[in-house]
Amino acid sequence: MRWLAMLLIGLFMGVVGAVVAIGALRQGTPYNDAVMTVLGRQTGALRSMREAGRCEAPEIARRLRLMQAVAGETDAAFLPVGDDVLFRRHSAALSSAIDDALARAPGDCDTLAGAMQGIGGACKACHDDFR
Repeated sequence: MRWLAMLLIGLFMGVVGAVVAIGALRQGTPYNDAVMTVLGRQTGALRSMREAGRCEAPEIARRLRLMQAVAGETDAAFLPVGDDVLFRRHSAALSSAIDDALARAPGDCDTLAGAMQGIGGACKACHDDFR
C-alpha cells in the first residue's frame, strides 16, 4: 500500500513538473511580443481614428512618437534575427516610415492615410520575409 501511495505521489509530481516545463517553453520571448503588440495596437488606433474621421493632430503625433520609440527597439527585441542584414534593413525602413509620418504632422485624415500606407508597407515587407 505504501508503494502505491509513493507511486501516485511521484506520478503527480512528474505531471506537475511537465506542465511547468511546457509552460516555460511555450512562453516565447515576451519582449518581442510586447514590441509587436504596441506597434500593432497603435497602428490599429490610428486606423480607427481615420475611419471615424477623428484625425486630431496632437493625438496622432503622440501615437506616432510612441511607435517611433518602440520601432527603435526592434533590432534588440528580435535577437539573433535582429542581427540579420535584411532584418535591419526592414527595421530601418519602418523607422524611416514613422519618421516621415511625423514630419508630415498629419492633422487630417487624408494625410494620415498616406502616412499609414508607408508604415503598413514597411510592416508587411518585414512580415513577408520573417513571419
